[in-house]
Amino acid sequence: MSNKKVLSALVRNHPGVLQRVSGLFYRRGYNIETISACATENPKFTRITLVVLTNDELEMSQIIRQLSKIQDVRRIAILDSGRSICAELMMVKFRVQPESRTEFLNLTCRNHMNVVYIGDSSAIVTASGSPEDLDETLLKFADYPIVEQTRTGISAMEASDRPFVEMDDAEFIN
Repeated sequence: MSNKKVLSALVRNHPGVLQRVSGLFYRRGYNIETISACATENPKFTRITLVVLTNDELEMSQIIRQLSKIQDVRRIAILDSGRSICAELMMVKFRVQPESRTEFLNLTCRNHMNVVYIGDSSAIVTASGSPEDLDETLLKFADYPIVEQTRTGISAMEASDRPFVEMDDAEFIN
């Protein structure tokens, strides 16, 4: 991830907060490669994970400053690739002819993929892992044309025993 920076933002779980965060990137002309958001273990908060394309440290610090100005943002962190876990979910529909179905299923097992649908001439599988691992896995399926593919974007978490933020709801209520 040479020019990719993974940002994690803890925000209040309010309508429009994702739009305000993504709108900031649009207005400033920053490039987002992926963005994902989901409620946390505390339903009052959402965690937004962004993969930002930049080689410029000044631009990165500007992004952090601008995000910090959004009222609903509680905490922002740049997740270092050496101290964080990044994963995404991939769902792929492959063209699989009946005569090669057994070989295809064996290949999915060897690559830790879950088969979620098998039709007359296609199969849908899911897999999770780092973006690089998923890309490598797809190369192993070169004999099976991809009909459709979707990926969630990166979810990331710091690899440590401490929580992203100590939750003190009283401190965060306006």
